[in-house]
Amino acid sequence: MSTESLASVFLFSFVVAIAAVISPGPVTATILSESPRQGWRVGPLVAGGHSGLELLMVTLITFGLATVMSTPLARTIIGLLGGLTLLVIGGSYLYGAGRGTVHLPNPEQVSKPRSYSALFGLGVATTLANPFWYVWWVTVAAGYLAQAQAIGIATLAAFYFGHISADFAWDTFLSASASAGRRILTDRRYRALILVTGGFMIYLGVVFLVSALENWI
Repeated sequence: MSTESLASVFLFSFVVAIAAVISPGPVTATILSESPRQGWRVGPLVAGGHSGLELLMVTLITFGLATVMSTPLARTIIGLLGGLTLLVIGGSYLYGAGRGTVHLPNPEQVSKPRSYSALFGLGVATTLANPFWYVWWVTVAAGYLAQAQAIGIATLAAFYFGHISADFAWDTFLSASASAGRRILTDRRYRALILVTGGFMIYLGVVFLVSALENWI
């Protein structure tokens, strides 16, 4: 395959991924919560954990996982576990912000910021907690991967790197923006931000639980 064709696959994958990446979710909430304390590095570190799982997903789908995960039982289990996890995470955000125990982290006040490995791990954990991530990969992405696989391994690689480039670009932009906003992001506004992201996690959790129960029924 020509370099121009690989570049086209890369660009196509990047554009398709952006549509999913910019949607608020657990990864976005984590970045917005941690960036005021630890700066722009949060984005690429969280994206690193996220993209590591996506490499695993690409590998598994290539070897037939999409067929297994697209069954009603598998989608029901994914929806139930992911939905419950989102409810727990979102509930903890709402509880802390509602009681006023959540405050805008200042670098001078933080004695033990999260390590790079912990931020990387958050990227993994928040990805696993998002049922939409599973659904997107075993439906939308699986179709694209099947076409890419038929062409060759280089095309698969171009698709993967195009996808994670969107993750890294958006997550880094998000964390840099949140970090740069320390001067205007007051404690009250920070709690409001946590309330919004926590509320959205609750919403996602309910949506996926309802969907899982409908599949089960």
